[in-house]
Amino acid sequence: MGRILEYIQQSGNGKFQCYKAKKLSLDTNDNDTIAYNYDDKTVVQTTKSVFAETDRSRQGTVSLRSMLSSNNTPPSIFRYFLDGSRHTYKVDDIAIGKKIFPIVVGQIIVGCYERRDRDTFKKYDIRTKIVMSMPDDFDDDDGGENFCRSCCEKLNEEIAKVPFIKERGIKIEKLLLYKTDGNTGDKDKDNYKNRAVAIIQNGMVDGEQLLVANLCRQGKLNDESWLIKDGSLEYNPSFSNLGFDVVQWNNLRANYQRVVGVSKQFDPELLPDYEGNRLSQTIANHNPFERTKVYRYESQHKGGSTFYAFWYLRLRGGKGESRNFRETSFSDVVKCEMVLLVA
Repeated sequence: MGRILEYIQQSGNGKFQCYKAKKLSLDTNDNDTIAYNYDDKTVVQTTKSVFAETDRSRQGTVSLRSMLSSNNTPPSIFRYFLDGSRHTYKVDDIAIGKKIFPIVVGQIIVGCYERRDRDTFKKYDIRTKIVMSMPDDFDDDDGGENFCRSCCEKLNEEIAKVPFIKERGIKIEKLLLYKTDGNTGDKDKDNYKNRAVAIIQNGMVDGEQLLVANLCRQGKLNDESWLIKDGSLEYNPSFSNLGFDVVQWNNLRANYQRVVGVSKQFDPELLPDYEGNRLSQTIANHNPFERTKVYRYESQHKGGSTFYAFWYLRLRGGKGESRNFRETSFSDVVKCEMVLLVA
């Protein structure tokens, strides 16, 4: 990064100053850079939840144990598995005018594996890229995408002068600009560092959606071939680097007809059950292979609303079994969700 930082400072003709600060991994040293502790986000307040399954009998849980032990258990429809990750590093501080901003670099990885049978997996697609997150004040001529593209090309030309980097084809795929206006108080989790990390996170989420779109274009997802995505499906167009367009957003959502999101981290009190009681107590008392009823909730965003079906499933270690190795009452539970294209 030293060569990049020197180039940035020299190219600014005195407008920029880099401080050569200590490099810092934000993933290990700053666990609070994203303002969410759970995969699921805030939803519309409600006193009771409604069912999103054809079985509308008023019961709290449904056991799957007998179905799993049956000789007639159908083969799994889940063939593809998708996950995304990002690692972020604060590499320096830069002074622009009278303000100092962080420079953050991120590595984004979005991968998808295909399962041929129960024990055979193969790589379907893995996309990796390195991005750089800078304050929008860096674009002092307001060139937007053209500025970012041109700057990225120049930075890559500079680092290609290092033989190690050139031989391995390492390059910065994209320059991302985070906004520097508005409140930057730490108490509001809205400081510059968080904004720099958030825009890299947005790039990872966009990559997930584009990979699902590619699967659909190639006809890989159908009634007998579904996808499990690690984490929530509750994407919000406000948190995207693609640029919000209602038609584009609806097209991306339409790709999720045969996708189930599975979250290990969730808010157990996100919504009440059909009687208005806390779902958390029901979930905590689940036996292995027992699930809640499937509920529906609405998530509002600037483009309108998206509806989801969700349920909670305990995989192991429930009531009547040893809990010595469980951190919480929800350690063996996953939240499953689907996008409802019809409200």
